[in-house]
Amino acid sequence: MKHILLIAFILLSDCSSPSGVQVIVGAKLIAARGSVPIDYSVVVIEGGKFKAVGPQATTPVPKGSEITRGIGMTVAPLPGGDPIEPGRAANLVLKETELGPVVRIMRDGHWLP
Repeated sequence: MKHILLIAFILLSDCSSPSGVQVIVGAKLIAARGSVPIDYSVVVIEGGKFKAVGPQATTPVPKGSEITRGIGMTVAPLPGGDPIEPGRAANLVLKETELGPVVRIMRDGHWLP
């Protein structure tokens, strides 16, 4: 009986399809050079573009999205790139701190290896 339940659990867990939406939650957001930082932000990425950007208190996280924890990190545009705002290509850097080393790079909504 335990084996049947385990097999059923594995099969059912594979039935959920990812939404394709990625979200960075809790990072300090510097949307553009010289902009006022948002300390606890939500950055929603869908289809290679920023869909929503704003404070964690007012920007919803879509159900079923892939979450990247940003607590203690900073999200900023790629050097020389466009601002982080809805409708723009999702190109960004995720850093340990505002001036710290780059942890991850995203281009067109995809994390680079």
